Amino acid sequence: MSYCSDLTKERIMECAKAEFLKKGFQAAQLKDIVTAAKVTTGAVYRHFKDKEALFLALIEDVYHYTLDFMDNAEPYDKVGIREAIERDSVEASYMQAMTYINYMYDHLEEFQLLLKCSKGSRVENFIEEITNQYAKQNSEFVKAAYEAGYTKYLPSDIEIHILTHGYITALCECILHDVPYEKAEDYVKNIIKFQHYGWYGVLGLPFK
Repeated sequence: MSYCSDLTKERIMECAKAEFLKKGFQAAQLKDIVTAAKVTTGAVYRHFKDKEALFLALIEDVYHYTLDFMDNAEPYDKVGIREAIERDSVEASYMQAMTYINYMYDHLEEFQLLLKCSKGSRVENFIEEITNQYAKQNSEFVKAAYEAGYTKYLPSDIEIHILTHGYITALCECILHDVPYEKAEDYVKNIIKFQHYGWYGVLGLPFK
């Protein structure tokens, strides 16, 4: 790809981002992006198959980062669950959550696109998608804890999904409601406390 072609693609993406942020994926029009970028319609189609391909190009990095982040967890079994419970803490969970929150705020506009502007695109159910992925980890944890005798209650899959969805949504609210980063730090601390002690209460684990 030539230098001029790279510049054209970059300009198209910059103008597309502004258009999607303003109107959302569904309402945004390619002709308005073409006009703003001062290129031809053909120039857009040389780089992107359609409007959705253009939108996905803007969010693909943060989308895949999130999936990888949610999937980057150790498996649990009867042997490893004791160590996992012993080292589990509000502080550890907070640090893990803030790693993701920091990434979100470092890529704020991309996450605004993904969380606030994606209706009508193939990623409009992003929160549900990552909930499903994270719920699998939570399910592994609670089942391992139950089988090892640490808990007397085993939540159903739908219970785990609902509780996980609440947590994921709470974190995403920082972006959905334009919470300033400084306030988000304190907000996340409270969410983690709620999440941590909530799960321990449900499972009957001793608070720590």
